[in-house]
Amino acid sequence: MRKDVEEYLEGCGCRVARQPADPAPITFESLLDGFLVHVLRLDSESYQRAFWSEAYHNGHTIGHIPRTFGAFFSRNARTFEQKVSLFLALAVLFGAYTALSLLVRHLSLLVRRLRRPTYYERERERRRKLAAERREIRKHRTLNPKPTFDAIRAAIRVAHGSPEDAIRLGSLLEDLECFVDNTLIHGSQGQIVGRRGGIKRLLQREAPDLFERYSTIMRYKAMAKRFRQACGSGEPVPPAALLPAPEAADSDSAPAPAPTALPADATAGLQVDLARARETAREILAECEGTLISLEAALALRLDPDCIPANGGEYVRRPGRPRIPRKVIGWLVRRRVA
Repeated sequence: MRKDVEEYLEGCGCRVARQPADPAPITFESLLDGFLVHVLRLDSESYQRAFWSEAYHNGHTIGHIPRTFGAFFSRNARTFEQKVSLFLALAVLFGAYTALSLLVRHLSLLVRRLRRPTYYERERERRRKLAAERREIRKHRTLNPKPTFDAIRAAIRVAHGSPEDAIRLGSLLEDLECFVDNTLIHGSQGQIVGRRGGIKRLLQREAPDLFERYSTIMRYKAMAKRFRQACGSGEPVPPAALLPAPEAADSDSAPAPAPTALPADATAGLQVDLARARETAREILAECEGTLISLEAALALRLDPDCIPANGGEYVRRPGRPRIPRKVIGWLVRRRVA
């Protein structure tokens, strides 16, 4: 999940899954704070600072008057003998709390270590499969001819105009990938020693101006790929072929390309219901609000409906599901809360 999309979705109220962290190391400060807050029921130092800062600067309060250790001590011990007795009792109680905290932490680490073998192999195998899918390199196919660099430049100029224009740009790059070489390079003993440059090196050699914007245009390529997946289509159908017919373009803007014509003989053997895929594409575009982030959010809901968990739960990506940017998660959550 991209960081910007995840932040966008978090802003909408979605919580993004995080890997469970190991327990924080126990220090004297953490033990003392836990003892004062959980055992003596006093207020933490952060609450005290927030309370007095609000009171001094704005003249308001954020809750009850902070319960401090000094007030607790003076309230429960008045004479010198009472103060000594209370101090010794608190010292013994703090020692017992420390021993119990260390025991709980040790048992927690022990339970985690004992449970690890029960899921480690399954989790490792799942990660291996996902890694193999990411490393898989195959020859891509398309029904379109090889796009020209001028067509890509014209699509870049209008890519921000609408979600359809963004998908058309990404579709051109998806088509271009079918005509470049990104196969693996094997060594003398059959080991993988590298990979051919593909689109990146092609742009570097023949279109330096596009190469400077490589990261940006490849985002559009990934968006077009997710769009095709969400529509239930696949290769060799280009993502732009699923779009509705474009409206007449303004005179001062680049002309919008016509939808890809899919000859009947070329698509007869495809295992894809193009009519249903195009209907899904219309539904996705209808859910958009004319912005790229709304398009990415609509695609996220189609590809992984659990990206907005119920009851404040955390989003956990299922195996095989595409990565959802953080900005998209945040946008969806904000919309749900609103």
